[in-house]
Amino acid sequence: MKVMVIIMNNKYWKLLLLPSFLGFLVFYIIPFLYSLTYAWQNDAFRKEFCGLQNFLTILKSDYFLLGMKNTLCFTAIAVPLILLISYIIAFLLAFVVRRLRFLQSVVFLPYLLPSITAVMIWQTYLSDVPPFSSLLFLFLWKYTGLNVILLTASFLSVPMEVLDSAQIDGASTLKTMTHILLPNSVPMLLFTGILSFVNSFKIYRESYLMWGNYPDKAVYMIQNYLNNHFEKLNYQNVSTAATLFFLGIFLIVTVLLWCEKKWSDQVW
Repeated sequence: MKVMVIIMNNKYWKLLLLPSFLGFLVFYIIPFLYSLTYAWQNDAFRKEFCGLQNFLTILKSDYFLLGMKNTLCFTAIAVPLILLISYIIAFLLAFVVRRLRFLQSVVFLPYLLPSITAVMIWQTYLSDVPPFSSLLFLFLWKYTGLNVILLTASFLSVPMEVLDSAQIDGASTLKTMTHILLPNSVPMLLFTGILSFVNSFKIYRESYLMWGNYPDKAVYMIQNYLNNHFEKLNYQNVSTAATLFFLGIFLIVTVLLWCEKKWSDQVW
């Protein structure tokens, strides 16, 4: 803590952020901005301006629409489900089985394991499970632990005096969860929701390892579309799809962050 105070009091502390900022700028921001130019060109090599033609073409593509539909459906099911499971497990670890908090490490372990390990285990013992259910289970198994750690810390930040007073007043476990813990943990719940929303797109790694470039139609995601067209050097389609995908994610995350800020201001 003393080291952090010394660093923050030093007027040159911002220089320490310079390497990270430059790396983010060079390897993320500049390539992303450069790739946006392809969305307005009819050919990545001749680079002729074509206006909105790429956007109109891609919105008529069956595979793009299939990928977007599957991605949105997966996210709409996976994110609320993982939040519910994480919330219940975090509550149990924080207040019901306090002596078994080491289970946090057990739940968090899948997040640290390489994706190939989970895929190999799944293919060996549960290969008959439908593709969509397989992907959903792998997502829940891999990322629930991270949410549990964050939500447990949020629960433990609630003063014990408040919980003891509720218990003395005769509040049931359900009322304690809904009237005390839930309002105080909503900012963290929204944060884990945003984190889970972002992680739901990372499940493509497991999908690719299990089924390759062309999986079952039930799990054909937008990332499959982007990867396949990138391999075909169809940069204008990739850039156009990525632009639309980015705008959708940016809009959703902005709304979630706004909701988190409004709730935090009301609670704190």
